[in-house]
Amino acid sequence: MFYQNGRLLQEPEYNRTTKWVNVFFDICDYRWDDHTIMRTILTCIRTRVASITGHAMHHDIPLCVSIQVSGEHGDRESILAAAELSAEYLRVQVARGSIHINRALLFRR
Repeated sequence: MFYQNGRLLQEPEYNRTTKWVNVFFDICDYRWDDHTIMRTILTCIRTRVASITGHAMHHDIPLCVSIQVSGEHGDRESILAAAELSAEYLRVQVARGSIHINRALLFRR
């Protein structure tokens, strides 16, 4: 879902403890820049407008960004808190220009 220095960041292999926090977009959001998309992801996680699954939904569904949460977490709040930290890290990297969103994957039809 993300590129760093022109290379696709590899996602981990399936692990039963890994969770994914999924945020969904609308097709008209393609006009947004990557930083705006990342701020929206953070807002959705903070306001709990996100789903949690055992795999990355962005491979199955267009208009979705999935944030990885590794490790054991006891409840939904813990998963969302960890996802918020990961999304904030990604947002900072996007703001610096070192990470870019795979827009072809996000906005495919």
